[in-house]
Parts: sequence; structure tokens; C-alpha cells
Amino acid sequence: MSVSGEVDFTTVPRLRSALAAALASGSRSVVVDFGAVGFCDCSGARALLWARQRAEEGGASLRVTGVVAPVVARLFEVLELEQLLGPRQSC
Repeated sequence: MSVSGEVDFTTVPRLRSALAAALASGSRSVVVDFGAVGFCDCSGARALLWARQRAEEGGASLRVTGVVAPVVARLFEVLELEQLLGPRQSC
């Protein structure tokens, strides 16, 4: 699934719904493309971690790719999300 724009407390409900739907589809692997995300706050990080936990509980995996915006990459670095959600891709 692809995510674009800003991921913050106002958009997280839509992200969580989309993540829940992707996990409910029965897929064994969910890949979240963050290539078009220009901003992500802690609520977005929390939603991704929630989805990762749900995926693992269901025997699936969740990985985030395409983290290229500097502010998003910094959030992933500070919170050590790269180790939990997958390596960041550089452009």
C-alpha cells in the first residue's frame, strides 16, 4: 500500500483503517510505501508499530519502504524504527 502527504494525528485514523484492511486481507506480507510521505509525527509511528504488532500476531509481516523525506528519516532514526519496520531506501 502507498501512503502520501503528511502522516499526523489528523490523518492517522485513515492510515490505521487502511493498515487494518491490508492486514485483514489475509496477506502474509504487507509493504507500506512511504516514498511520497513528506512528514510523519509520533502518532504515525505509533500506528505503524500497532500494525506491525497486529501483523505479527496474525503470522504476517509488515515492512515500511521508501522513507526518503529527511524529517521522516530522522524520526525513523531517532525512534529506531528502521530495525523494526525495515531498512530505509535512499534516493
